[in-house]
Amino acid sequence: MSYFMGKEGFVWWQGVVEDRHDPLYLGRCKVRILGWNDEKKVHQSTESLPWAYPVAPITSASQTGVGTTPLGPVEGTWVIGFFRDGESAQEPMFFGTLGGIPERDSKGENLDKGFLDPRQPEGDLIDFGHPLYPDEIGTRQLNYNMVSKYAGQHVPREPASILHDANPDPTANPQDVTIRPPSGSGPLADPGVKLKAGARDTEHAAHVKGEYSNFPVTQLIKAPFARSPSFTVKVVENPVKSTFPDVGLAPLDKSLPNSFISTTRNLNYLKEPTTNRLARGARGTDRTTDPWITGIVYEKALNREQGQVNIPCSDGTTWSEPYPPWAAIYPYNHVHQTESGHIIEMDDTPGHERLHWYHRTGTFTEIHQVGIKVDKIVNDYYNIILGQRFTHIEGSDCITIDGKQGVYVKKMKQDKIGASYLIDMGGGAFKLNNPGHGVDIFGYDLAFEGQDRLNLGAVRFFRHSKSAHSHTDNDQTDIVGGIWKMNAGSISWNSIGSSSLKVGQSMSTNATDSIFETISGLIPGAAFGHARKCTALNGRINFEATNSILNGGIELWLGPQGLSSKIEILPHGIELITNTGVDGIRANSLLGDVTLETLGGSIKETSLLSAFELDKTGQAQMQGLLGEVSIKSSGKIKIQGLIITLKEFMEEIIDIVADHQHPSGSGPTGIPMPPASIKLNLLKKLKVGQSFE
Repeated sequence: MSYFMGKEGFVWWQGVVEDRHDPLYLGRCKVRILGWNDEKKVHQSTESLPWAYPVAPITSASQTGVGTTPLGPVEGTWVIGFFRDGESAQEPMFFGTLGGIPERDSKGENLDKGFLDPRQPEGDLIDFGHPLYPDEIGTRQLNYNMVSKYAGQHVPREPASILHDANPDPTANPQDVTIRPPSGSGPLADPGVKLKAGARDTEHAAHVKGEYSNFPVTQLIKAPFARSPSFTVKVVENPVKSTFPDVGLAPLDKSLPNSFISTTRNLNYLKEPTTNRLARGARGTDRTTDPWITGIVYEKALNREQGQVNIPCSDGTTWSEPYPPWAAIYPYNHVHQTESGHIIEMDDTPGHERLHWYHRTGTFTEIHQVGIKVDKIVNDYYNIILGQRFTHIEGSDCITIDGKQGVYVKKMKQDKIGASYLIDMGGGAFKLNNPGHGVDIFGYDLAFEGQDRLNLGAVRFFRHSKSAHSHTDNDQTDIVGGIWKMNAGSISWNSIGSSSLKVGQSMSTNATDSIFETISGLIPGAAFGHARKCTALNGRINFEATNSILNGGIELWLGPQGLSSKIEILPHGIELITNTGVDGIRANSLLGDVTLETLGGSIKETSLLSAFELDKTGQAQMQGLLGEVSIKSSGKIKIQGLIITLKEFMEEIIDIVADHQHPSGSGPTGIPMPPASIKLNLLKKLKVGQSFE
């Protein structure tokens, strides 16, 4: 009878995957099928097995890249399927995998036996390779040994440990891994990197001699400001995963069987269900497999202590990374884990519902049962938005950055603060740079305070305020290279101590109204010194009042309103008055003349008992208590004492001479005869009469 698909009967089978490197990239696997294939590879090798096609679920389109990739089984996975060609058994197809509890290690048995994980420490060498794999022409290996001579063909595997160190030693070799014991106590205690229960410790460093000398450690983050390579996050790779399921790390040095590297994960999966430990939960694990004791939950709690506890906020408060909320109970946690250690959890455990996306390096996103979301990134973070971003935070926002931060806004940035805006800097400089444009600062009260200096610099400086107050506790210096102008409604200048004004060239003071100076002069007054002193080393000192007709004048007063003495230069004249000076008014010239001159006025000097006057008519007069001397404008001179004037004295002398007779040998002489009598008469009448009064 002719063959017709579907009518020949359904022949199902189960077997073990030995090769999944499909040259057609269809997800096919070479499966050694129970009952249909020989157990001994010498009779039926892996490469002679037919490719089995995967059956995708109805949720996958399996068309032009749409749907779920048909990948999942690995070497050593038990699968179930059927023969599409029935009992001809040449076209196997598989649609499911079978879990179980591995009982023994296949190491040493998988060289020539089938139905075991075929991978070896050095891999199975295939002479001809896959013709559609250009990079695998020749020999190819299916190994987990990353550090072997065939390390170019890597396969994924779960890390052995993920270690964080907030304060790494910059002198340490980046490949060295040290598991520290706890030390110290109290708030300053160092929790160290704890050893999980049952793990074997070792004194061997990561760099050991032997086949595994290149111990693989992936460094993720270089510590800032490190003097030499130093990393805050290290992924300790599983150096040798010889068989599947994993039965723990192979020794670092084959000559030292007990030289195991201590890890934060129990990598021995023998004699336990193949169901993921995270899915089995607290009830399905023991102290050697509990994720809180070993695995990523323990690692997350351990690494949380490395710089993620009591992180300070700007307001003085602190916050910490939340503890891992894993508390799964079987069968409610749905887990998907990949070979390299990526994990997705959808946990429906009542009271502990979570979503968890975990990368093998320790980067994760986790949503807790009450909606708390934790994002932890162990390396750089890039966030690129081609459109807009809208963020609304109803509570508070605390951002703590251990390094530096830069924000570059190419266009306008607007911050609107409903209350206070505080910037607290511990050091460095605060710079606001806007070249070519303005900077406006507006506020009800603005305070600028510098502990050392406050520098305000500009090509031009303008200050405008309704009122201003400047207070300097110590010295203040103003340096103006050009002209310093001050325009004010009024100026009040008060100096508790001394004041000094020094001008390199000329100085001009102009007041529209008046200038008043009041000098207390307590100290110089007590010492009979100068309350004010004006000294010109060269040149003259000039006081000028330009209005000489109405209200101009210069006044020097001693005593209130010049009550004691005063000198007044006024439009109507000059007055020198002293009311209390016992020495009076004194004019003295050591070498030159003392000159008093008036063109059309009089010169008067008076005292209580005497007077001197040069009046505008040309008359000069000196008046004493008992006499006077005067020169009339007519030229007559009057000299008068208490009894007689000079004219009367001279006329009387002339009369005596004219009438003079004296005895002689011939008897009394007569009066003078002409011309003597004539001259005496003319002297009396003309010269004395016309010259003296």
